[in-house]
Amino acid sequence: MTGDSTNLDLAIAKRILRGDEQALRDFFDRAFPRLYRFALSRLAGDHDAASEVVQQSFCKAMERLDTYRGEAALYTWLCQICRHTLIDFCRRTSRADRFVRPIEEEPHIRAVLEAIAAPPESQPEIQAWRADLQGLVQATIDALPEHYGDVLEWKYVDGLAVADIAARLDIGAKAAESLLTRARGAFREAILAMADTPAAAHPRGFDWSL
Repeated sequence: MTGDSTNLDLAIAKRILRGDEQALRDFFDRAFPRLYRFALSRLAGDHDAASEVVQQSFCKAMERLDTYRGEAALYTWLCQICRHTLIDFCRRTSRADRFVRPIEEEPHIRAVLEAIAAPPESQPEIQAWRADLQGLVQATIDALPEHYGDVLEWKYVDGLAVADIAARLDIGAKAAESLLTRARGAFREAILAMADTPAAAHPRGFDWSL
């Protein structure tokens, strides 16, 4: 994250700390939907649990806001708090076996996503690299077997629930969830395998080893 972006986030944090209610509302309105999706995808679609985790995360973030130093984006800092809150929640509710570790939590892919989040105007090479990445992801999805590519696009591009995916394929919800799990695994393995190859290790200068 660039200095300009983190300076803006620091300014927002300082306004909130000074009691600026409008700044707090604006930040909450922008961050809540993203953080809710972040938690929901890790809680196997449990909306009630996701709401609870996100509320707890915001409360913790406000309590600790004075510790924010702008070393990462404010939303990234909030996601880190949410990760810890998710772990605590799953332990407390004995849900560890149902906790979902999405593909974006893989270190290589997480580094890619963090690079994508950087403003393109601050890193001119990022725009070209984004196009490369989109092509790589689409090619990987297209090469996956059976309905893997379809279910991944329906779930993560179209935002369909597992029940809707099951209906489209005329199968049960458990079978759809199993298919989605296999598809995620196949996609993860393909992306990570390509990340280890010399040609893909540094697309347009990007370092996958971050």
